[in-house]
Amino acid sequence: MPYCNPCDRFFSTLNGYQNHLDNSFAHMPYRYKSDPEPEPRVVYTGIVYAQYGNDPEPEFPCFACTRDFWTSSARHMHCVNSHGERYCAPCERMFNDANCLLQHQHSRVHVGTTIQCPFCKNSFATASGVTIHLESGTCSSGINRAQIDRTIQQLDRGHVITNRLLTMPDYEDTETFATEASWNGSGYQCYLCRKVFGRLSSLNMHLKSPAHEQALYRCPQPSCHRNYKLLSSLVQHFESESCGVMRFNVVQQNARDGIQNMVGRMISG
Repeated sequence: MPYCNPCDRFFSTLNGYQNHLDNSFAHMPYRYKSDPEPEPRVVYTGIVYAQYGNDPEPEFPCFACTRDFWTSSARHMHCVNSHGERYCAPCERMFNDANCLLQHQHSRVHVGTTIQCPFCKNSFATASGVTIHLESGTCSSGINRAQIDRTIQQLDRGHVITNRLLTMPDYEDTETFATEASWNGSGYQCYLCRKVFGRLSSLNMHLKSPAHEQALYRCPQPSCHRNYKLLSSLVQHFESESCGVMRFNVVQQNARDGIQNMVGRMISG
């Protein structure tokens, strides 16, 4: 079967291979007007290789392996065919693994910012992005993580995506904060995990975070068993398609119709 080594391509017929040599852009940059048309030197050893006498040394190394190519287009074709599981063809970028490529494909570079916050109309690339925005308390509506958690618990009466938590009466209205008494001589120490912070404000930010909270959310896939403290973390888990609960595009489509609609779809399966 004919094979073009610079382009890493096989051809079903010698005629097709010859047409490739005559017309492919990959070979044209090295044909000079002052030089006669070079004749390919064909070696029959079960595979046909093409070598041009005037070709320079290959200057385009593969991003993922030790192969070198004469043209960037030949390298691109090689990456698509041999490393497609972690190579973004439109961007011509190689990633460390398939998961990094998936995250890139789900970023605003490829999907844009088509999901609006239902309250302030800011646009985001993903459902998890708008969920993080609401949980952070930066939305002009004033919605925060505690309000979101209470709403989800009210929606999920059957505990499909939420866990039954141990709670105390009026605990949700209690604010936990540290004072100067937390100074241990070298820093401000958390009385729950013994972690030390350089500033009292940093310690109080730590106490207000979900670091010491129970995991409210869980993946509804029986074989998954993953638990999360934040709704945004559960949404990111869905978006990753790691356990096949919901496709990335389905999550985004439901989020475009509102966060409650997305959560309702997650609960109903």
